[in-house]
Amino acid sequence: MAVVADQVQLAFPSRQPPLEGMWTHGFRLGASFRTRVLPLPSCKIIFHCTSDSLQSSGLTEKASGLVAGMTPQVGQVRGSDIEGIEVQLSPLVAAAVLGVSPVELDESPIALDEVWGADAQRLRSRLVETRGWERRFALVHESLMQRCRENRTGDPEVADAWRRIRRSGGQVCVADLARDYGWSRTRFWSRFKNQVGVSPKRATRIVRFDRALRLISAGVDLAAVAAVSGYADQSHLNRDFLDLAAATPGELRADPSWTDEPAWLLDDPTLTG
Repeated sequence: MAVVADQVQLAFPSRQPPLEGMWTHGFRLGASFRTRVLPLPSCKIIFHCTSDSLQSSGLTEKASGLVAGMTPQVGQVRGSDIEGIEVQLSPLVAAAVLGVSPVELDESPIALDEVWGADAQRLRSRLVETRGWERRFALVHESLMQRCRENRTGDPEVADAWRRIRRSGGQVCVADLARDYGWSRTRFWSRFKNQVGVSPKRATRIVRFDRALRLISAGVDLAAVAAVSGYADQSHLNRDFLDLAAATPGELRADPSWTDEPAWLLDDPTLTG
């Protein structure tokens, strides 16, 4: 399935990705495309399927793809006439797929080559030679599953805590989570951050921020966004956005490089991952 909006064409696989906690779509960008890089409750891999590459601060022009964690450095990604595949990963499976802990992605986005080495360039070469979205999806999914390290299993308590944070929209008491599992606060924070990539408190902020972003994209009044998303008031909402996105909610709403970016707007992964 393909969706066209302005200068962006999206494609979605006819079959679900082979791993729970993985969501995939393809994209074809027109001229002078740009979009903001923002914190979101997932890790991202972008695979380049053409000779041209998306660009961001600190990346080389020959990067085979991009990798971003849940808390990337706020900035912009830009490009022209590029085709690629974006894979979003739940932090619960990111380490197994990427081969690195989500904690190591704090300075993202980084080049995929820095994570996968020569394998990244080999996959890119195959994607450039491959025509048709379904064949490309199959190639990416096969490559990801081959790299998936099934022995990297995390604590079921951490997985449950992450899912509770997602389901609550970030409105859950972190202290209650540790107590429910019979863990000390220190143990819970340490194991959660090691496996998810951020502390439990920051995870709640990112999930709450993500919910607010979706409401803003739908045109909801900012005061209502603050109330529904669990902020004390609109001033609290503004402060959190400035800290996480270096922009106010109003500034993001008025920025076409974010509000018109259909890949984000159409992507609504389930809350189980």
